[in-house]
Amino acid sequence: MGALQDNPLFAGLAVFFTLCFIIGLRSFHNICPYLFSSVFRWKYAIELEDSLQLSRSRNHIALILAIPVCIVAYSYSLYDPDIFKDLSPSLKLLATCAVILTQIPIRAFLNWQFTPGGSRPKAFQAAGGLIYNYVILLFFLLFASGAALTALTGDQALVRKILLWLTGISYCLFVIRKGQILRSACNPFVTILYLCGLELLPSAILVIPGMLL
Repeated sequence: MGALQDNPLFAGLAVFFTLCFIIGLRSFHNICPYLFSSVFRWKYAIELEDSLQLSRSRNHIALILAIPVCIVAYSYSLYDPDIFKDLSPSLKLLATCAVILTQIPIRAFLNWQFTPGGSRPKAFQAAGGLIYNYVILLFFLLFASGAALTALTGDQALVRKILLWLTGISYCLFVIRKGQILRSACNPFVTILYLCGLELLPSAILVIPGMLL
């Protein structure tokens, strides 16, 4: 980790977004009960979305932590396609951030395209907003687990493997919760179609190029 701290771009981004998070700490405190409860019960995600103030605070914190998620992914080589191998550390960090952050416009566009009108948008808004919950929780999961595992084992390959498993398991739980929210407004077949369009497609756009390049 010392080599990473010697990278001025890495250190600058880490300090800047740490300060941003500290400034938004009160907002994070307000949304914490809903965030952690939504892991176990999908209805808490709808309750959070029903509050304009809480949902805005959640979105704000998620956007602050989006770059730190990329930094953690870079630090432990969680997204490391072969095409990145010859890049300098700073360019590799920027490339990792650029690829992961493309999920924001892609998901926004798909939510805009697929969200229906009528009496069902509340569930679709909650399903669309669930990604912000996931970003926040994923950051703390990976950051805390990565730090603890590195201190305990010192084996970066093992740490990377465990963090990838944690990311995959938490993503599966996220998809299940999203499906439950959509299921509250749609029949099972339509729910599967929306999950494919709203969730699996943008995830495939992120993962498959990383595996092939």
